[in-house]
Amino acid sequence: MLRHMPIITVAMYSGRTQFEKDRLAEAITEDLVKILKIQKKDVTIVFQEAEHGNWYNSGVRL
Repeated sequence: MLRHMPIITVAMYSGRTQFEKDRLAEAITEDLVKILKIQKKDVTIVFQEAEHGNWYNSGVRL
């Protein structure tokens, strides 16, 4: 059976430690493995980080 590799993008403010991002990636990966019944090697996680002044909601800077 052909399985498609999930690519998960996490957008967040910059400033988290590498340890925090590592732990988050591990947790997301483990959940995907359980829920989608795929192998760890098939999961890709990408962090996109931006400074606080670059985030807007309803046209207002957060």
